[in-house]
Amino acid sequence: MSAFLEIISIVFIFLYFIGGFLLSLWWIWIPWLLFILARDIWIKHVRNKFAQDLEWVLLEVRPPQDVKKTPHAIEQLFAGLHGMLSGPSKKDELIKGVFQRWFSFEIVGNGGDIRFLVRTLTYFRNLVESQIYAQYPEAEIIEVDDYINSVPNDIPNEEYNLWGTEMVLLKEDAYPIRTYVEFEKSAVSEEQRIDPISSLLEVMSKLENKEQIWVQTLIRPVNDEWKKQGDKLRDKLIGRKEENKEGEVKKEFIAWKDAFGKVLHELATGESLESSDSNDKKEKFSFLWDATKGEQDIITAIERNTAKIGFETIIRFVYVSPRDTYSMANVSAVVGCFKQFNTQNLNGFKPNGKISPSLDYALELKDQREDYRRRRVFKDYRKRDFVQYSDVIKYLNRLSFEKLPIFKWFFDRSNPMVLNIEELATVYHFPSEPVKAPLVPRVEAKKGEPPIGLPIK
Repeated sequence: MSAFLEIISIVFIFLYFIGGFLLSLWWIWIPWLLFILARDIWIKHVRNKFAQDLEWVLLEVRPPQDVKKTPHAIEQLFAGLHGMLSGPSKKDELIKGVFQRWFSFEIVGNGGDIRFLVRTLTYFRNLVESQIYAQYPEAEIIEVDDYINSVPNDIPNEEYNLWGTEMVLLKEDAYPIRTYVEFEKSAVSEEQRIDPISSLLEVMSKLENKEQIWVQTLIRPVNDEWKKQGDKLRDKLIGRKEENKEGEVKKEFIAWKDAFGKVLHELATGESLESSDSNDKKEKFSFLWDATKGEQDIITAIERNTAKIGFETIIRFVYVSPRDTYSMANVSAVVGCFKQFNTQNLNGFKPNGKISPSLDYALELKDQREDYRRRRVFKDYRKRDFVQYSDVIKYLNRLSFEKLPIFKWFFDRSNPMVLNIEELATVYHFPSEPVKAPLVPRVEAKKGEPPIGLPIK
């Protein structure tokens, strides 16, 4: 026991001297912290100013009466939208507040009625419409008023209550979720094909009067950096070492050193160079021999997932209802709809606990904090924005800084994830023919072009 106490005392003394040393360097880290704070507040200011000048339009898409296409058609739509990728320069980002634009694909259930919506910049309206018509020539696209204005903007209040959150991934972005391809594997015929969006539409179709469920999927294209991160994850899982990127002179020196070391090793142990090389090869490819079938399938799934282009994504959903009909069962039902994309060995969705209104621990002012989170989620949904935070979040102590109002926007309550076009087409697509959701508005009649040579007065 005395030895344990001595160790504890030594640790405390060590921490005391380290703390004193760090405090003595306040003239270094406090100016650095203030500079980072000022820089990020400036970026947020110019970015909000730039965003105020953008013009948005909300489009309702009414799919054809009989959608025989699989979600692969929507996957091609997302691939076409990826062409608007144009990362701003550092100069434009810091001075003008320019940022990568995005789209919002939304599904809205209101008292049982279901609508599919796309919010886009007016500048990209033709791009969106052309990509939709390319896959669904018989669809109908109309400009509509924003549905979020149908409810008060001060919810929760005495009349309405709400619950909302963002869905985040369980693991790194490179791990894929269960996509529509997996759902279709077990289908023998068209009638047996499972549409992963059918459960969400069924929940929305059961809503009572004035009950609403809004699901928002924000997407903006990203470059191949996320694939590089996936390759690093794959190499880590198989135990592959990173390739050295030294200069030619350093490579020659390392090769000479390794060769000289092998000669000394052979003279000292009598082991031949060939056997040493074979051991190196065996160690390099040991994963191929030692991994189970399931582990190899994980590597294959990661490589297949990162092979497709990706979008940075935020998925939000909000349940709004009068207080007399408010039911948390609808919230659980929506979360359950996203859980069908989960797998134990790969990836899946879960609610973001950092912004969800439910607090599982006893705390003073618990009701007030939950209402604050409800209002914050509702505000973020109405803005349809990728919430921007500083890149120094991970270096700050949340317990110390989150309580200070000036630091609140620093902390990553929103957690954007990267989904490829196949994953996006799984969570957002038009219902196929086997889905019998009666309250989804569809185009009743087919449109055709007038015959060539038709006389016009």
